[in-house]
Amino acid sequence: MRRYKKASNFKKAFSTFIILTIIWISGFYLYFTYKNIEIDNNQYTTSRMQQSTVIEQTVEKEEEKSKNVADILEKTMESVVGISKLKDNGSSIFSTSNETSLGLGTGVIVSENGYILSNEHVTGGKFSTCYVTLGNSKKYDGTVVWSDSDLDLSITKINEENLQHITLGNSNNIRIGETVYAIGNPIGFEFRRTVTSGIISSKNRTIKLEENNQVSYMSDLIQTDATINPGNSGGPLIYPNGEVIRYKYSKNNISRRNRICNSN
Repeated sequence: MRRYKKASNFKKAFSTFIILTIIWISGFYLYFTYKNIEIDNNQYTTSRMQQSTVIEQTVEKEEEKSKNVADILEKTMESVVGISKLKDNGSSIFSTSNETSLGLGTGVIVSENGYILSNEHVTGGKFSTCYVTLGNSKKYDGTVVWSDSDLDLSITKINEENLQHITLGNSNNIRIGETVYAIGNPIGFEFRRTVTSGIISSKNRTIKLEENNQVSYMSDLIQTDATINPGNSGGPLIYPNGEVIRYKYSKNNISRRNRICNSN
């Protein structure tokens, strides 16, 4: 019995010794293994510098993009005009008159020799007279040379040359979510040539209109969440490159600009 106990105690002691030896060897191996691992501080610093450079370049590109858009909008605003059905006796209809008293709206110069695109409800029908004020406060008598009630569009002519005109784009390939800008004279010309931004919220919209006990429908509308107020009528909705969004039809080779449906 004593021999059995001694053998059992010997086995326990031997097993403990073996386990401790394995642990010691493993610890010794791990210590010298990780001790010899070197961290390349230069590589780590270079990596951080590269990441910082990428971030800085991204910020610079965004700032440059924003600056370019601002430059384009500033140039585009030169082509936006004020339109009134009543003649103002002051220095400019851009000054103190409000939209209610003058029936004010917006137009955009589309040719250097004085053709202005707007809405018919702003300028009146064909052969109507309206009054146009440019950004430099010069005023002109305008004659509506073309209009279409169904499209609510008109073209007005003023006797002036070498005008800064806007570029008409093509909205056949517009996509929902694209950034757009609206320019107009909301709430009277006290806030002339106001710029608002938004996105294309939807396209090919149709809305129902009820006026004078008559029902009509406006279709193929572009919906945007850019803020549009009374007085913006006739103003352009433009791409960041400064082109006016319009919808091009192949029928009769006629192009028209979409009317805008504000989603606010």
